[in-house]
Amino acid sequence: MGKRFKVKKRFKYKKIMYLILVVLLLFLFKSYVMRIKIINSNPKFISNILDSSNYYVYNNGNRKENIINTISKYISDNVFNSPLFFLKSEFNIYNKQKDTSNTKTVNFMYEKNEVPLVYIYNSHQGENYSTKYLEDHNITPNVLMAANMLKEKLENRNIKTIVEESDILDYMKKNNLNHAGSYIASRTFLEKAVNKYKTVRLFIDLHRDAASHSATSTKINGKDCAKVLFVIGLEHENYEKNLSVTTKINNIILEKYPSLTRGIMKKEGYGVNGIYNQDLNSNVILLEMGGNENNIDEINNTLDLIAEVIGEYLNEKE
Repeated sequence: MGKRFKVKKRFKYKKIMYLILVVLLLFLFKSYVMRIKIINSNPKFISNILDSSNYYVYNNGNRKENIINTISKYISDNVFNSPLFFLKSEFNIYNKQKDTSNTKTVNFMYEKNEVPLVYIYNSHQGENYSTKYLEDHNITPNVLMAANMLKEKLENRNIKTIVEESDILDYMKKNNLNHAGSYIASRTFLEKAVNKYKTVRLFIDLHRDAASHSATSTKINGKDCAKVLFVIGLEHENYEKNLSVTTKINNIILEKYPSLTRGIMKKEGYGVNGIYNQDLNSNVILLEMGGNENNIDEINNTLDLIAEVIGEYLNEKE
């Protein structure tokens, strides 16, 4: 009788353990499927956010922790989030496409360039994009993330790029600056960059517009893209030089991908900044990349095209 009871008790514990294992596997499978869904839509983006240096794209503050989440997070972080995991499976096709892409665009590459040619910063670091497709990943894509993605794409073309990752919002807070003072804050970092990086040929202040999705979106080569808009401040005496640089870049876009650009907006007068720090250097441009309703997939597709355009612009400038 006692032996039968022990067998039943052992069988009961096994059922409980199997049930826990099944629940855990289902949870992990769901996480895996969601990641694969995003990867299939844009493997280059996922390869970027999996990079440990892009810590700033995560926002885990609202996630409730329990033992299952802790265990699954550890496995997910060390297995599903491992670049090697994806490189051995879903990224195999992508890597082949990437090799072909690099061969195709070699005309706009610099040979083993070691000096920075592009500097990217965000006067409005708090500008976010839509979280579509990323709801289950606690990721809020923003313009700083877009800046780093553009850096990666430019450096794939051997165009060494610097991204300003100093916390501009924190600088504003410490110096009692409101939103209108964001250009005062970014000017501090831009001025240092202009003096430090003498080889830089393009300074990009990367923003995000607040227009509707219909106004900021287009389809190019079958891919959904976010439109771009250039802004020029007219309230400094050398604005024509900044306008000339912007016009050249915009003309390349018009020639290659006409629906991608919303044109060049010139600003002056009451209620606008009118300078946008473009007085510091003739190669400073302000680029509005999509709008708040664009998702990161659309931004990434546009960044592919913008990297190509910048490469062509720098190549022509040689």
